[in-house]
Amino acid sequence: MPEGTNKTAVCVKKNSLSTAIRTSEASENGDIYTLVMKIKKLTFGQAVKYIHEVLGIKYNRYSKKKQEQKQCPLDIFRKVKKKKYTINQDEIPVYDEGIIREYVPLLYIDWVREGVMPFSAERFNIGFSLDRKRIVIPERKWDGADNDYIGITGRTVVENYEMLGIPKFLRLSDTYHQGMNVYGLNENYESIQKAGIVTVLEAQKSVLKRYSRKDDTCVSIGGRELTEEQVRILISLNVDIVIALDEGVDINLIRKECDKFYSIRNVSYMYDRWGLIKKGSKDSPADMPNKIWEFLYKHRTVYCEKERKEYRKWQEKQKKN
Repeated sequence: MPEGTNKTAVCVKKNSLSTAIRTSEASENGDIYTLVMKIKKLTFGQAVKYIHEVLGIKYNRYSKKKQEQKQCPLDIFRKVKKKKYTINQDEIPVYDEGIIREYVPLLYIDWVREGVMPFSAERFNIGFSLDRKRIVIPERKWDGADNDYIGITGRTVVENYEMLGIPKFLRLSDTYHQGMNVYGLNENYESIQKAGIVTVLEAQKSVLKRYSRKDDTCVSIGGRELTEEQVRILISLNVDIVIALDEGVDINLIRKECDKFYSIRNVSYMYDRWGLIKKGSKDSPADMPNKIWEFLYKHRTVYCEKERKEYRKWQEKQKKN
């Protein structure tokens, strides 16, 4: 280390670039990014840019955009297209912190009652839109700087929103390529590398709840199905992967997501076989008290060859039907 004399205090594996940092206080594991973060005292995004500079690789792959004015909530419906298309990472616009200036940095009281702590909301820049009655959830780009956002979404606080025809979630920025990002990875990257494991949840709020309980190894994919880009991002972390989808998801659909990592990364899944989560509630394991979470986490199922055979049987049955 720069301030040390032990030449073996830092070890870097040649093939994977995984690292081990040994000090008199403790030993920390990670990757080349966490090593740079520690030595240069940088954030994850800054470390990514620094390494690009050292290697002489262009980093500015995307354009910065500013939120200039409020959009009409109906704009999102006007832009709907039936045709599907693929988004390239280079095409994703990234916003600066100006995108959230019009919103109040305020944590909605019901989320506090559910277990989201103010320090968690502050770290993830959670806010509130008074005129739209929505909780504002900005999403940092997973490998960007601390003020690089791919967009923001708003979660309604209106009761009986379905009866009133109000969307539960609404984009509050003109773009929001959720499937091209992994929520919470920017904030939790260093902790995930130190732990050597990442837990994949569905909802952004679930990440906030776990962070509030001092668990900063969780991320969210914004649904129950991983996109190809999200799989690529998670594989690139070179850590073990835990899939923890909401209650009520068929076990074979969970196996389907695990299969995307099979033979590439160690992967396991959390599944409530004991009835600890109320059936039909659609709750996440992250909604449960810490005691239940830790039990489900401890008794998670490793996705092995036996599990894969069960998934294949189900898959063939689905094809026949």
